[in-house]
Amino acid sequence: MKFTKVAVKEDTKIQYMSPELLFLAPSGQPYRGTLYVNFTSKGESFDLIDFKRYITSLRAVTLNAENIAYEIFETIQSNVDVASLGIIVDLTARGGIQQRIQFGTNFEVVQKQMMFQI
Repeated sequence: MKFTKVAVKEDTKIQYMSPELLFLAPSGQPYRGTLYVNFTSKGESFDLIDFKRYITSLRAVTLNAENIAYEIFETIQSNVDVASLGIIVDLTARGGIQQRIQFGTNFEVVQKQMMFQI
């Protein structure tokens, strides 16, 4: 999938979060989780509509849970020029086991409540 590039100030620290990650295990059972993306801009980022479409497209992808962070890392890295890219995927518990998969640069997750304002 191609992301539309968006010009941003170089060295801007950017972190995205989506609680809507869903993809299939080789067994056909779904994995659900939260995706965190963190990077430093080299003068560009990606269009959030394209990113949302990409996250949604993963619903048709079959992967081992341990490979999802790498898959997302490679997709972002092949579309935009960024520094210190890191991906964290927190999967909901399956069989009583919680998983966190991380690939790329280490970072601290910033969690904010999703809320709408009038």
